[in-house]
Amino acid sequence: MRLIIEILERYRDYVMLNKNIFIAGVCAFIASALIAEAYYAIDGSAAINSTMSVAVEYGIYIPLFAYLYYKDNKGRYRDEYSIVWRRVLMDARKLIATLSVAEVVYAVVRGYMHYHSLTIGMQPYQAAVLSSIVASVLFYTVVNIGARLSRLFNKP
Repeated sequence: MRLIIEILERYRDYVMLNKNIFIAGVCAFIASALIAEAYYAIDGSAAINSTMSVAVEYGIYIPLFAYLYYKDNKGRYRDEYSIVWRRVLMDARKLIATLSVAEVVYAVVRGYMHYHSLTIGMQPYQAAVLSSIVASVLFYTVVNIGARLSRLFNKP
């Protein structure tokens, strides 16, 4: 048990980053799956369904993640009297670079798998679930490698 606590303390920033990604991702996933199912009843087009599903997912994920990340890390960017803008901009650049690469991987994998799953006859909800899970695993992998390579959480 002590080993687990030591690991969590050592990698606290990574755990918090992944927690924020997970919460935002789950909320976005639920909305995306509901939209995929509802839109399929209106229009059976696999291409439009997968496009709408991915668009809704990003529309919820990005603002929610940004809010959660800010809420968890606002103390890192303040000194006694003001905001340390240099640190904010440096971390924002690293975070955007890391997330951009991961988002490209996610969007391509998720969109392709959702479309392909619909074209082989899978139900819209099942296609959304499968594509989101596979794309999320790749996304988490790329984010954590990118955060490590960009030294996102190194102390100044």
